[in-house]
Amino acid sequence: MFESGLLILTRPIPVLRKNIQHILSQAAKVISNTLYVHIQPTQALKPDSNPEPVFTSLQFVPPNKGLQKLMTDIYSSSAAVCGNIDIYVLQGNITNVKNENFHYNLRSKLDVILTDNQEQLNTNEQFLSKFVQSTFQASTHNIKFQCLCDINSVGMEDLPSESSGIQTYRRVVLGGTFDRLHLGHKILLGEGCLFAEENLTVGVTTGEMNLKKSLPELIQPTPVRIDSVVQFIETVKPQIGHRVVPITDMFGPTITDPDLQCIVVSDETKKGGDIVNQERQKKGYSALDVYVIDLVQDQCHGQFEEAKISSSSLRKRLLGTLINPVKPNKNIPSTPYVLGLTGGIASGKSAICKRLEGLGAGTVDCDKLGHQAYAKGTVGYDKVVGTFGSGILNSEGEVNRRALGTIVFSDETKMQTLNEIVWPEIAKLATEEVRKFGAEGKAVVVLEAAILLKAGWEELCHEVWGCVIPVKEAVKRLHDRNNLSEEEALKRIHLGVTNSELVSKSNVILSSEWEYEYTQQQVEKAWSLLIERLHPTVKSKH
Repeated sequence: MFESGLLILTRPIPVLRKNIQHILSQAAKVISNTLYVHIQPTQALKPDSNPEPVFTSLQFVPPNKGLQKLMTDIYSSSAAVCGNIDIYVLQGNITNVKNENFHYNLRSKLDVILTDNQEQLNTNEQFLSKFVQSTFQASTHNIKFQCLCDINSVGMEDLPSESSGIQTYRRVVLGGTFDRLHLGHKILLGEGCLFAEENLTVGVTTGEMNLKKSLPELIQPTPVRIDSVVQFIETVKPQIGHRVVPITDMFGPTITDPDLQCIVVSDETKKGGDIVNQERQKKGYSALDVYVIDLVQDQCHGQFEEAKISSSSLRKRLLGTLINPVKPNKNIPSTPYVLGLTGGIASGKSAICKRLEGLGAGTVDCDKLGHQAYAKGTVGYDKVVGTFGSGILNSEGEVNRRALGTIVFSDETKMQTLNEIVWPEIAKLATEEVRKFGAEGKAVVVLEAAILLKAGWEELCHEVWGCVIPVKEAVKRLHDRNNLSEEEALKRIHLGVTNSELVSKSNVILSSEWEYEYTQQQVEKAWSLLIERLHPTVKSKH
């Protein structure tokens, strides 16, 4: 098994299209990480007993429909047969603008060179070695050469050639979120590279444009997404210029750059191309040619995921997994293992906590401990009464929570004072509950607390799990559950930690936004992965 490799395809385009899934399935047996695909096709379909060397120099090929479909086939087929491999279809030689000094600068070191033609490899390995050195700037000293699968062209003379050319443009534009660059993105960007002879402009959505997306808090930072697009263009077609910029609306550079000629859109966003042209017309700019690409079906999508390959599905797959590394907490005992479970109001913390309890965890409800923290006869009681006066007591001498609330909810300073008294007392009670569970033999204990991060109680935990739901869903739940107006619900929501902060400070993220069964799947996955992380200590106790 090799980490990265270069696959050189030399057979005629129709033959390659017919066999591409088999070729890629063979590549998946050899490559574990990155696969670059270079297309250097021969034209004849008939067998040639004395083949001419195809590796003497880089063959420049004008863009045509056959090549266009083959590139799409490679990406879409790889989703099913080698989805774990980062694949790039190189286009430096697919152009109307030849550059005899052209070469690639691949980011991954090549470990193996694969071909689809054993006869060419047997008779022309020396040419192939020189070709790789000059075109890919790679030393071939320790590189392995092998034929991936020898494809026979005999009997395929009647396959349609689809060699008609396609129109290309000097300047092309496209846009998208480009979160966790996937095969659908690569097809979109690949089409942009194919059409662009001089420059490709890419708008990367940011800000409010992403808020309507599923799990927007898990979208990668804008600079990371921009960098992945830049890397793709520079890898696939390094000779063209590129401008990759953040956009805050659907137009971006399309209504500020009069020199753009073509926009590439997906089937989902084709209406956007028409709207862009309407705005360009208002400015006196020429209309853009609109090219629409089909969506790629995700043959491995789950029950609760989209049928197409999408970033939304990829973000969903992150739920229940470790998104931020666990840092060892040497300030608390190693056992039992403490999970801090937190989230905003109405985020489903309590229900998720019960699910974890059903899987074998001990659970501590810190909200309930809050009532005990200043019960009569405790240190917390004395401090609260000493600070806020006997006027907060009822006829039995207990703290009247409503009277206390009237004082602190109208004064942020007094609320902070109360928190400074009560939170440490709750922490002591929670620590004692954890100790008791440990004594009973519980290997994992869940500390459920809405204020876990605000109170700094992550210091009591080995790792933190956060529960997120969209604000709109939280408002709906508070209306249905507590009969709160939208304004009242938003006030309560904004008192808590934001979803973005939860994502940045949690090791695992869960969401109860969707069906009951999907939440259960997330929890079971998170629990299973936790057991793997703690194996064998925890696994042996369940």
